[in-house]
Amino acid sequence: MTAVDAGSVNAAAAALPAPTAVVHDTLAEAAAVAAAQTARLLADAVADRGAAHLSLTGGSGGEALAAALPGALAAAGLIPGAGLDRLHLWEGDERFVAADDADRNDLLAAGLVSAGVPEANVHRLRGPERTESVDASAAALAEELREHGPADGRFDVIHLGLGPDAHVCSLFPGHPAAPATGTDVIAVHDSPKPPPERVSFSFDVLHRARHVMVVAGGAGKAEAVAKGLGTPDVVAAPASCARGEVTFWHLDRAAAAGAPT
Repeated sequence: MTAVDAGSVNAAAAALPAPTAVVHDTLAEAAAVAAAQTARLLADAVADRGAAHLSLTGGSGGEALAAALPGALAAAGLIPGAGLDRLHLWEGDERFVAADDADRNDLLAAGLVSAGVPEANVHRLRGPERTESVDASAAALAEELREHGPADGRFDVIHLGLGPDAHVCSLFPGHPAAPATGTDVIAVHDSPKPPPERVSFSFDVLHRARHVMVVAGGAGKAEAVAKGLGTPDVVAAPASCARGEVTFWHLDRAAAAGAPT
């Protein structure tokens, strides 16, 4: 049953290992290292479990990762005919707009599809041209996750961007969707950042993940980094609860200026 329980989210995050912050000269370098690390983990997942599940992100971090991932996968040996067809892509955060709308985060998956990830393995959110509401779209994605997601419910890698307000996915400070528990997929109404309707993975999903990677750059993210690497507080700074079994924050020097010392 879905509930709004900030205390439970904070406690679950606090019970997980604290993130490791890694500082790079540039956002491109941060994304390249994160992509290489991701590719190795996905290759291990294919070898160990027969499939790999990666949750992608949007924004500047997602764009930098999208540029680096195809080459990183190839370098890790995930190529057509040798494991790439076992990779499944999901969006942990998607805007409820039409499939061809420029606001869609899943457009960043194009390079991975061109590299050889089967389109059938790209689990795209149904837009308003395919379903009647954002709630119905979220329900459909939740069903797809149950049917085709990780067998044990644990993503191999979840990529996250970081908003200047310390939001991750579409889980915003003070928004009632952020502390939702008991569900993997959340329909977000009245987002403080346009477009207003979105679909997001919940912290339940993030906390089960084998690896969470936050990629962020720029001085405008320094305050969010400070909050995100602080004590878990899902209401004030959702990013502070963005933890999995292992969590890395890959930051450029400007963003890392806010990191606790």
